[in-house]
Amino acid sequence: MKKYIKQLVSITLLLSLVGCESYLDVNEDPNVATDVPPELLLKGMELANVQIQSGHLMRISQFWTGQMRGVDNLYGRINDYIISPEDSNGIWAFMYHGVMTQNDIIQETSNDNLLKGISNILEAHAIGSFTSMFGDVPYSEVGVAENPIFDGQQAVLQAAQSVLNTAISQLNMVPESRRFQDDIFLGGNPKAWIQVAHSLKARYFLMTRQYDQAYQSALLGVQSAENSLRYAAAYSDYGSTDENSSLYNLILRGSRAGDLTSNGSFLQDLLDKDNPNSRNNPKTDESRRRDYLILDNAAINDNRLSAAHATMPLVTYEENLMILAETAYRTVSFEEALGHLNTLRQYLNTGNAFKGDPGLTFQYDAYVAADFDAGGMMNSDNIEAGKALLREIMEEKYVTGFGTLTPFDDFRRIRTTDPDIAMPLPINAGNAYPERFLIAQDEIDGNPNAPSPIPDLFQKTSLNQ
Repeated sequence: MKKYIKQLVSITLLLSLVGCESYLDVNEDPNVATDVPPELLLKGMELANVQIQSGHLMRISQFWTGQMRGVDNLYGRINDYIISPEDSNGIWAFMYHGVMTQNDIIQETSNDNLLKGISNILEAHAIGSFTSMFGDVPYSEVGVAENPIFDGQQAVLQAAQSVLNTAISQLNMVPESRRFQDDIFLGGNPKAWIQVAHSLKARYFLMTRQYDQAYQSALLGVQSAENSLRYAAAYSDYGSTDENSSLYNLILRGSRAGDLTSNGSFLQDLLDKDNPNSRNNPKTDESRRRDYLILDNAAINDNRLSAAHATMPLVTYEENLMILAETAYRTVSFEEALGHLNTLRQYLNTGNAFKGDPGLTFQYDAYVAADFDAGGMMNSDNIEAGKALLREIMEEKYVTGFGTLTPFDDFRRIRTTDPDIAMPLPINAGNAYPERFLIAQDEIDGNPNAPSPIPDLFQKTSLNQ
C-alpha cells in the first residue's frame, strides 16, 4: 500500500466524486498541494463511504443474495461468480484514500467535535463494512507503515467499536441544537449521528455474535425514520447534476443499462402474491413494496427506488428495529422480540416507509404469538415457535435491507449459526455460495504483506467459520 499524499489525494477524490463545481475552487495545477478546509473534506468522506456501502460491490452482493440478477456483459459474468481482483480496486481506494486519509486530516487539524465525531463514524462505518466484505484487511498500520499488515477481522471490528466510542464521546460534547450544514446526510444533527453510531455498534456486535451488547446498543440506536442515514436525503441543496441521483438511477440509465435487473429475482418472487413461496399472508400484503423495489432500466419511475431522487439506505430505523428483534429473541424473550417486529410492521403500515405504485395495496397487521405456534400461520412446517419467529425476523430484515450490504452479512452469518432457518437463496452457478470479495489487485501488487495465497471467493471469513 503506497504512502498517502494527503492533500493531493483529498483534492483528487473530491473532484472525482462530486460533479457540482460549487463544492471546490482549487488550484488547477494537479502537482501543487493545496490546503483543503477540514469542513470540505467531510463531503468527500461521505461520498467515498456511499461508494463503499451502495456502489459496485453492494450491487454484486445483491446478485449473490437473490435480490437482483446480473444478466449481461460484466454483470452477467459476475452474477455467476466470475469476478477478478480488479473489480475491488475502486472500493479499496475509496476506503483508504477517500475515508481514512481524510479522517486523519480532520482529526489532526480540526477543533470541532461535531465534525470530528461525524468523521469518525464515517470511518467506522466504512471499515466495518470493508472487513465484513474482505475478511482480514489493513487497518492498524495504515498511514504509519509503507506496507501495513493485514489485521484480523475480529480485531478490525473491535477497532471500529473503539472509533465509534470516541465519536460518541466527541458528539456528546456538542450542544443538541448545533447544526453543521456541510454534512449532506443529516445536516450535522449530533443527536441523530449519535443514534447512527449506536446502530453501527449494534450491527458489529451482531457480526461478532455478541448478542447482548448488540441489543443494548440497538436500544440507543436510530429511533425514527427521520434519523436514518440515507444517501441524497439532503443532497439536492448542492446541485442537480447526475451525481446527486440515486446510484441505482445512474446505473440503470448509464453504460450498464440492461445488464442488471430485479425481475425474476428471488426477492421479487418472495414478494409476489401469485408465487407459491410468497411471504404474503392474511396479515401481510407486499404488493406496493414489491413495486417499489422493481429495478430495471425499462421500468424506471418516480415511485420506485430507481427514481433519481430516491434515497439509498445506509443505516436505518428499520435495520435497528430488526437488530432489536433478533437480539431480543436471543437474549431477552420471545415476547420482546415479537414486540420489536410489530413496531416495524406498524411503521410499514403507515405507508411512509416506501413509495411504490399508489394504486397497489399494502398491509402489515401485527402478529400474535399463536401465529408462530406449530401449525400456525407463520409455522406451517411445525418447527419450534421461537425459530419460526426468528425466521420471520430474518426474512423481514432481508427485505428491508434491500440496497445495503446487510443481506449478504446476515445470510453468511445465519447459515453458520442457524442453518435450519437460513433462507433458501439460489446458487447462481456451481454448488457453493460466495463468502467474500476478492482483495484488490492494486493491493496484491503493491503490498508484500497481502496474504498468500489470496483467499478465493468461496473461502469463509474467520467470523463465519
